[in-house]
Amino acid sequence: MIDRLETEHLILRKARREDLQAIWHNVWEDERLAENMLWTVTKTEQEAADRMERTISFQAQLPAFFVCLKDTEEPIGFAGVRPTEPGTYEDCGICVAVPYQGRGFGKEIVRALMELVFRRLEGQVFLYGCMRHNVRSAAVCRALGFSYSHSQEEVRERDSMPYVSDLYKMTAEEYRRKKGT
Repeated sequence: MIDRLETEHLILRKARREDLQAIWHNVWEDERLAENMLWTVTKTEQEAADRMERTISFQAQLPAFFVCLKDTEEPIGFAGVRPTEPGTYEDCGICVAVPYQGRGFGKEIVRALMELVFRRLEGQVFLYGCMRHNVRSAAVCRALGFSYSHSQEEVRERDSMPYVSDLYKMTAEEYRRKKGT
């Protein structure tokens, strides 16, 4: 299992129980982030502790990580991928705390996931999905060379909100061409 990825400014690593306060306050309790995600805001410390246990278990099964600042290892988000079929991976959520947005961290994270999918996991297809109204997320993947694949109408379980999920795709061949390898 892959436990750690590094970028210029970030470390993507498995969750630790001692990350509880930082991830809760930086991400899980922020309603602005939850607007573009499927998860529910975590309001109490007990809810956060329970969520941390579920997160640790989830991350043990997949290449999924907390996103941490490299200089302090403070968790400021999460990211990961999961297989959908042999050779195909999709993101299983990419999130950066609001105070850290607009600094290029989204692109660093997606580049690290591309490297993970195409080089380390030897994947052939990487699917990146986001809610249609999340234009910043869509801009990140398009800027990195993903192309629009398709859309799906869905309903968010926590509040029955209908939304359109846009999926973007990159193949291993496209990735290698972009990297010049």
